[in-house]
Amino acid sequence: MPAMRVQRILQKAGLTSRREAERWIAVGRVTVNGQPIGLGALADPERDRVAVDGRPVLLPTVPPVYLALYKPRGYTTSLADRHAAHLISELVPQRFGRLFPVGRLDRDSEGLILLTNDGDLAQALMHPSHGVEKVYEVWVRGVPKKSHLQRMRDGIQLDDGKARPDRVDVLRRENDRALIRVVLHEGRKREIRRIFDRIGHPVQQLVRTRYGNITIGGLEPGHPRPLTHREVRELKALVMDSRPHSDDG
Repeated sequence: MPAMRVQRILQKAGLTSRREAERWIAVGRVTVNGQPIGLGALADPERDRVAVDGRPVLLPTVPPVYLALYKPRGYTTSLADRHAAHLISELVPQRFGRLFPVGRLDRDSEGLILLTNDGDLAQALMHPSHGVEKVYEVWVRGVPKKSHLQRMRDGIQLDDGKARPDRVDVLRRENDRALIRVVLHEGRKREIRRIFDRIGHPVQQLVRTRYGNITIGGLEPGHPRPLTHREVRELKALVMDSRPHSDDG
């Protein structure tokens, strides 16, 4: 097996996320062949002895698993959070083993979440350079004017930079609210809610209906389903065939 970054080995072993693995390395918890390492260190998991707190790290031999889950409101997109009332891991049958969410949805949002033990694909799908589309249907308070929608299309300045949805379309108007479809290729924290707050139309309900080629159709809230072989091939093709976006909002 070719050498790889040690944080990637820890992620592939199902111990933690790549970011958290980098923290473990930085504080000296990780060793290779008995020696502490720095960020960027490489190791061959078949030849080198990688350990965390002195315990050997072994890569799993389980087959890859790919799930689509309809996350209900009130669930936190995390595998472990002592402050959360409910975690999405509670909704995944134990027979699937330890899976990691691809991206996140806010606790008060609902809809499609992908989960997998394929760390390489998960990282590729989440990387902004691939620009994988996420589609949301959003009920907002009040009915935005055309000028508000155009302002969103032109880009809304948020605290962490400008946010520019790829598409914004009004699907339905009612007396005191509107249903709007928003397409994004990035995923900053609470981005859609902050955009609508900025134009004066707070979000009442937010549902993610599509992630790349995977849709929420047929899924009931709280229920997962395995992806088909075809869906997995199409997901992988998205990140292999895509080209980096020059505009990340």
